Amino acid sequence: MKLVSLTIALSLVAASQAAAQRADENAIANAEDAFGSNDGGEDLGLYGPADVRGFSPIDAGNVRIEGLYIDRQADLSARLVAGNRIRVGLTAAGYGLPAPSGIVDYRLRQPEGPPSLSTVFQTNSFGGGLVEIDGHTPLSGRLSLGGGASVARSEYASGNNADVFQGAVIAALRITPNADVRAFWSGVKIGDEDIFPIIQGDGKSAPDKLVRRRFLGQDWADVETERMNAGLLARGQAAGLAVRAGLFYSVTEVLEGHSVFLKAAPLGEPAGRSVSAYPGRRAASASGEIGLAKVIIAGAVEHRIALITRGRSQMRRHGGAVRATLPDAPFGMASPAQRPYFDFTPQSLAQVDQWSAGLSYSAALPGWGRLSAGLQKLDYEKTVIGPGAPRPATQDRPWLYSLALVTDAHPLISLYASIATGLEESVVAPETATNRDEAPPAIRTRQIDGGVRLKLNGYTLVGGGFEITRPYFGTDASGHFGALGEVRHRGVETSITGSPVKGLTLVAGGLWLSPRVSGQEVLSGQIGKRPIATPTRKVIGSLDWRAPGSPLSLDLSVEHFGPAWADSLNRVEVGAHTVVDLGGRYRFRLHDRTAVLRLQATNLLGDYSWDIVGDNSFVYSQPRQLVLRLTVDW
Repeated sequence: MKLVSLTIALSLVAASQAAAQRADENAIANAEDAFGSNDGGEDLGLYGPADVRGFSPIDAGNVRIEGLYIDRQADLSARLVAGNRIRVGLTAAGYGLPAPSGIVDYRLRQPEGPPSLSTVFQTNSFGGGLVEIDGHTPLSGRLSLGGGASVARSEYASGNNADVFQGAVIAALRITPNADVRAFWSGVKIGDEDIFPIIQGDGKSAPDKLVRRRFLGQDWADVETERMNAGLLARGQAAGLAVRAGLFYSVTEVLEGHSVFLKAAPLGEPAGRSVSAYPGRRAASASGEIGLAKVIIAGAVEHRIALITRGRSQMRRHGGAVRATLPDAPFGMASPAQRPYFDFTPQSLAQVDQWSAGLSYSAALPGWGRLSAGLQKLDYEKTVIGPGAPRPATQDRPWLYSLALVTDAHPLISLYASIATGLEESVVAPETATNRDEAPPAIRTRQIDGGVRLKLNGYTLVGGGFEITRPYFGTDASGHFGALGEVRHRGVETSITGSPVKGLTLVAGGLWLSPRVSGQEVLSGQIGKRPIATPTRKVIGSLDWRAPGSPLSLDLSVEHFGPAWADSLNRVEVGAHTVVDLGGRYRFRLHDRTAVLRLQATNLLGDYSWDIVGDNSFVYSQPRQLVLRLTVDW
């Protein structure tokens, strides 16, 4: 409530002629390419923060805020960030010390310019509701303050719900035209979140279709989560050097929580059920980056040399889960059960300390292109104190390198190629593993890619190929999550953006992926040669049309997903499916203020598919939903 009061206070200070803010949010119209972005809470593109070329930048630790490294342990509140962009392929070729598996770069909301205030009211056909308020105001000629708060009753696809509160405060101090400091704090509290059940298949086929939005969990099997992110960003000039720095603290704390599991069976027949409870968990990390850059002009060539240091100190508390059996119940039918008694086991503490220093060099040659190279030294150490005694520390001190070349073969044609190595995090053990939530040590990864960008008649086309190799982690026959071999993702990706006719914006793209697992586990037949939950293709297309001068615009998005294997033995396949979203915006004046009324139907055709959340483990996709949203810039 204090944060809500602060935001309201900011709105009272805002001048009457506030600049338009959130009414201009439009994921399709604002997209740079089809590779992935988020604007106004709507995702667009082939990739997202949890999936780039078949891997997760978030799990890999490849997260940036305004280009600065953060070891993100808590989701970034929408009150804090305005959206994100996925940096991959050509968009990552000139990035200082790039990382394999892609980079997700978040944009902070900017408390700059004239005073402003925006409000959002949203409801949906599931019965959920949302109220958001964001604003900022100058406090002096150099200092400005912004903030936001939201409250939501979230209704989810599985019939479960949660109460979600978010808030953020951002302060910006402009020291000189080329130097500024920004500080922020944001928090999220998710209360009384009912846990949806995970369906465990029979290893032969996908489960029978369930009635969506029918809650099959237990009312007492809930969880409460608190997330916090805080940071300080600075940039400026000193002794002829460009200086950029960021210091961040990120923490997620989950109070006692549960996971519910249902054994798949023919609809209506008795099926086994179980529940796993854990005594809470916590992940916290202090991280940051300092960069010094020097630009040297030698004739027509611009050289840029940067020294970049990064570090993090992370602590995770996990484990202690206990699993109990619940009485059988007809599969697909709600059946309340009494909460068992859980005698939790001791938990583990994992400490990660990582430091790196690197040099980045780039040269811009007019009429020819840009060459970029990077070299960095990492020092990584992970220690785990488990029940009984500490485990031996895991250490790695690799040299990592990157090299990228972008050539301007023609004013309308650019070619690019790059190679990069990295030390990245692996995905943590899933809910279905015996060592759930355990994080393996960091792994070495490598990526090579290349392609072409064409600009023709107002269109921008990008096409390229890539190959990523890294250790493969999965669940073995005993249910333990660990290294099982090596995985290679080889694929082709495309993007096209442009305006076929005035007022019409097109964003389209495709990914065709050939994932392969190799190693002794594959040779012995203990696992298949295809990784689980990795579709072999994805094709997207989005259109946004607004006739010149019209207050109405319409948008259409189509996503097609190829088949994917659901089990480690490659016996169960989830088939291809297609999702269609249709929406519209109506712009009008409300008490002389800019307002936008948005109506959107997601999964318009009611596509039913299974999302793979672990080895032979499923949750169903979201059904059709209508969302009504009113945005007003005061």
